[in-house]
Amino acid sequence: MKFVYASAPLQDAEFVLIGVPDESGNRSPRTGSKRGPDAIRKVAYERCVFKKKGTFSSTPVDSGKFVQKIHDYGNVDKKKLGKVIEVLKDKIPIVLGGDHSITAEVIKQFPDVTVIYFDAHPGILSSLQGYYGSVLTDTEINFGKCIQIGVREPEIEELKHIKKEVLLSISVEEVYEKGVSAVFKEIKKVVQGKVYLSVDLNVFDPAFAPGVSTPVPGGLHYHQVIPFVKNILSEFDVVGFDIMELSPSYDQDQRTAHLAVKLLLEMIVNYKKK
Repeated sequence: MKFVYASAPLQDAEFVLIGVPDESGNRSPRTGSKRGPDAIRKVAYERCVFKKKGTFSSTPVDSGKFVQKIHDYGNVDKKKLGKVIEVLKDKIPIVLGGDHSITAEVIKQFPDVTVIYFDAHPGILSSLQGYYGSVLTDTEINFGKCIQIGVREPEIEELKHIKKEVLLSISVEEVYEKGVSAVFKEIKKVVQGKVYLSVDLNVFDPAFAPGVSTPVPGGLHYHQVIPFVKNILSEFDVVGFDIMELSPSYDQDQRTAHLAVKLLLEMIVNYKKK
């Protein structure tokens, strides 16, 4: 099943949706994230209730304008993802996982970007490789150009990295105490150049997103993450984004998949080309 809003041919598309049904980097006993991309597509189809002349249209928020800008490339092998991103050149890749180690394969194609990384975990376990907890260290990217939001369960090794590398790591507590606006002002001071945006669905509280590989209580609310995303897309030159770690087997009432689709559409609608 293709993404229901993706009707543009590849050559005309501004956004290219790419599924990567791979969980080879997963170390959680909760498996199944490889089925995440297709679960998101399926729920997107179910949510698309607006029709015009017998065909699916876009959501009213965009008046149907973005429906012609998206191409669904289908699912690709994780090992081939880098080459696919390279071929796309000036198009905006939207990658659906799969476990979060997939993000490292994308970032390698954008070595000079600032990575804004929503996750309950920092993703900087340098003692491991090819792992969903070593995403940023696997890319050899400058930690000083990384920003983490929603962290609430770091390993001791990761805390040492954060301190040593002067990495901007924003905990859930800081977001609740300071508010989104105040935290975003801190983010703006760090961002330089182009931005890559990565969202692990476990950044949300499990009450809103139960279907993830590694749920961690005390997460962010939808109405916190979305303002962050809107500000990022409005203020910065975003070269691509992803949504990772949907595990359909644990997704009660498809709550996480519905949240992922809403997040995906908000990313597309609020993207502003720089």
